[in-house]
Amino acid sequence: MLLTRHLFNFCGALAALSLLGIAILILSQIGLRLMGSQIPSADDFAAWGLSASIFLALPAALMHGDHIRVTSLRQLMPERLGHFADILAAGFATLMMGWVAWAIFGYIQESWTYDEVSQGVIAVPLWVPQAPMALGAALFALAFAERTLRLILGLSVEIDNTEEQARGE
Repeated sequence: MLLTRHLFNFCGALAALSLLGIAILILSQIGLRLMGSQIPSADDFAAWGLSASIFLALPAALMHGDHIRVTSLRQLMPERLGHFADILAAGFATLMMGWVAWAIFGYIQESWTYDEVSQGVIAVPLWVPQAPMALGAALFALAFAERTLRLILGLSVEIDNTEEQARGE
């Protein structure tokens, strides 16, 4: 599970780099427009970067407990029932994200098979910007599977950053 932590954190770093790329692209676009020029397909690249940043950040956010959860009902339950509800919810989320990842992979396969390209000024094979979505969705499913297993085993499911720093991770 240490390997998945590092993998999820690496994807989180890629998501941050994607956001940095968007910022650089937008600032460059602003500067070039002031000079009467522009970056071809900049809107497409910014949209793909945003999609990549969202999907790649999902596993790390789950691992660190940064996703929004509605705990009102959970707090009203007795501890054992609440724990069982957490296991069911994490298991259901694993199945749902597995299905989402599978659907995105199918979508990418179609883009690859039919040589689909973007309709912008720069024709980019669509499987390229779709790949981070598939990777993020698959790793999000893996993160939920790990969460489910950790709940079943009675282990901590969220990683506190102070704990990581204390252990030197």
